[in-house]
Amino acid sequence: MDRYAANRIMKDGMAVIELTDAGSDSVAEIVPEVGNNLYRFESGGRQVLVPPASVSSFKNVELTDFQYGTPILFPPNRVKNGRLTYKGREYRLPLNEPPNFHLHGEICSRAWEVIETGASDEGGAYVISQFRYAEHPDIMAYFPHPLIFTVTVRLLEGRLELNGTIANEGEDEAPLAFGLHPYFSIPFDSGEEIRLQVPATAEWPVTNLALVAGEPSVTDYSLCLKEGVSIADYPQLGCNLFTLSGGESTCRMEMKDRGYTIAYRFGPEFPYVLLFRPDWSSAYSLEPYTYVTDAFNLPYEQERTGARGIEAGETFSFSTSMWVE
Repeated sequence: MDRYAANRIMKDGMAVIELTDAGSDSVAEIVPEVGNNLYRFESGGRQVLVPPASVSSFKNVELTDFQYGTPILFPPNRVKNGRLTYKGREYRLPLNEPPNFHLHGEICSRAWEVIETGASDEGGAYVISQFRYAEHPDIMAYFPHPLIFTVTVRLLEGRLELNGTIANEGEDEAPLAFGLHPYFSIPFDSGEEIRLQVPATAEWPVTNLALVAGEPSVTDYSLCLKEGVSIADYPQLGCNLFTLSGGESTCRMEMKDRGYTIAYRFGPEFPYVLLFRPDWSSAYSLEPYTYVTDAFNLPYEQERTGARGIEAGETFSFSTSMWVE
């Protein structure tokens, strides 16, 4: 029997790509039809990501595409009034959250195209999917840049990688605002100690909507996160935003009583991370961002906020991985 497999299966009438690693007792599932959402990952009997109650919920239950698994965000979080300006061009994004916000973009809810699946002892089990703006005239009407998102999800030796590229095949530089929103399975109701480690260097003051309310500074919380802090009492719908130390970042969520840790690593292309606890599931999010929330509308230097572009012909690359220790 082969250690790795990548199969197309049907769940609740929807096509799902299932990746398995028998050697580590790991399984991952991706639903390309709704945002290419990596919605399930279990390893060694531990649930790492929180899936919805059913796969069909992604289509039938409002906001499920935002609230489970690993939504892929462009732009991440909120844009006030749906408006931003970059390189002299104004963009007006659709308002999809009352009263006046654009939230999380549209690639987390639309169908992606699976272009390759495979499995081997050397490369593990993987699926490659794409989303092309040029195939969506309604998006191009307000964001006229033919970006191509290519994402590879790979399960190898018990580690789940989500890596990819964003290619700008247009003639103009486009604003770049990208992030991921994994919902990690954390037993908040168990009463046990849960510790979080993040390589933070500074904290941005934010509102309860994760909107920036001032310049970043070194805080007691940002200092303590490096060694580890308890999040057992982290408030529901609470959030914190941090600048990271640079280079590759590895965050850890340790379940002390249960004797295991969920680790999440992402590359230096994500200089910021948003912490968030939802109130609709027992989950905790570590959201790697290329910029701070609504950066193009902030009165600070772009070098501080991550407000940058992706030039014509440029390809932006990103990498993440998660595993159980």
